[in-house]
Amino acid sequence: MLIEMKHINKKYKNTMVLSDLNIQIERGSIAGIVGPNSVGKTTLLNVMSGLVNPDSGDVFFEGRPVYDYKSLIGYVPQEIALYQDLSVKDNFKFFSGIYGLSKDKARERMSYIYDIMALKNLHRIKIKNLSGGMKRRINIGVELLKDPRVLIMDESTVGIDMGARTDILDLVRKLNGEGMTVIFTSHHMSELESICSDFYFLKEGSVVLEGKKQAILEEDGKKRTLEHLYSDIYR
Repeated sequence: MLIEMKHINKKYKNTMVLSDLNIQIERGSIAGIVGPNSVGKTTLLNVMSGLVNPDSGDVFFEGRPVYDYKSLIGYVPQEIALYQDLSVKDNFKFFSGIYGLSKDKARERMSYIYDIMALKNLHRIKIKNLSGGMKRRINIGVELLKDPRVLIMDESTVGIDMGARTDILDLVRKLNGEGMTVIFTSHHMSELESICSDFYFLKEGSVVLEGKKQAILEEDGKKRTLEHLYSDIYR
């Protein structure tokens, strides 16, 4: 397993958000974390990435404590975490410095990101002048500067049109095809069903159902959609 979370508990004030949560993410998978608002998905991702400490339990990356390997995990938050008055190129240069990349490494990663995201004609444009979908792509690109082994994407298609969403899903497929493990959340069940290889359903702070897509969506020989299964679990 690439990432393991064992007996994770996390409470905020008097609210238990994660309760004895256990999850295993396979290397090379696209893992969909499924659940409604306020079920603990973002907290799970924050703990998984080493950004937040659990109250108890352990998180491992390739069998070792995740805190030693945070640099190998890219985390794309729901919010646009970019400097609006800087250009695309200057945002990449700034975050390259934050991540401690050498000039040569930064140039190499920026060239790769411009290529895989088709951004070459946008590098001088300020973030504030880009569409919502393009801002979300740049938000992802910033984390790709790290050359991560795992990319965690928390609602990375929220608030954008269908065309922009399709572009991001195609990007996820490309990255996964290159060997990157992707962990993905979305409220669009069709998105999750189209790209994920594995599903983890979160309810009351724990994983209540998990498995491969085919196994999850077939029961007693009958196929069902992810939306139908979601309705059965959360109604």
